[in-house]
Amino acid sequence: MTDQQARELLKSSPQKAHRLIFDEYYNYVYTIVFNRLRSYASREDIDACVSDVFSDVFLHYSTDNGYSGDIKGFIAAIARNRSVDMFRKLRVRSVNTVPVDGEEALQLPSADKVDELAEKAETCHALLDAVKSLGEPDSYIIMQKYYYGRKSADIADKVGLKPEAVRKRLSRAMDKLKKILTDIGEGR
Repeated sequence: MTDQQARELLKSSPQKAHRLIFDEYYNYVYTIVFNRLRSYASREDIDACVSDVFSDVFLHYSTDNGYSGDIKGFIAAIARNRSVDMFRKLRVRSVNTVPVDGEEALQLPSADKVDELAEKAETCHALLDAVKSLGEPDSYIIMQKYYYGRKSADIADKVGLKPEAVRKRLSRAMDKLKKILTDIGEGR
């Protein structure tokens, strides 16, 4: 189903358009959500997230909105965003809780957990500083590729390079980053 076909069907029969969009893109959305949440969420949470994606699609995709791109891209963006939201929600919910009379109460982390969290935060800051030290456009390319999950072609459009050049720069930047992190690790 193309974007134009979806918009035309949406004008004549919104319910039928929603059904066709759901039928055509359910597996696509489920794959995106599952791949982002599989190691962190239950099946019920993944199903709830997929439902939220289609709810957003049906609420925000209309014949008169300013969006003029491909419907598949629109759906993928919503699926990625909803997956991130669900991940954050689950992460907050999973912070050391214990049941109290059928309810969950927040438990203060132990000293070991605080040390572990502090070490993780320090490692994240060191990694981010190392990535920033690479300079532009290398740091931008690494962030877009590994933090946002963007493809080389998408990054290439943003930095004004060819996708092959982006991949080559990424490879070289990763080698530099590995050396920087090795030097940091030896300095400790």
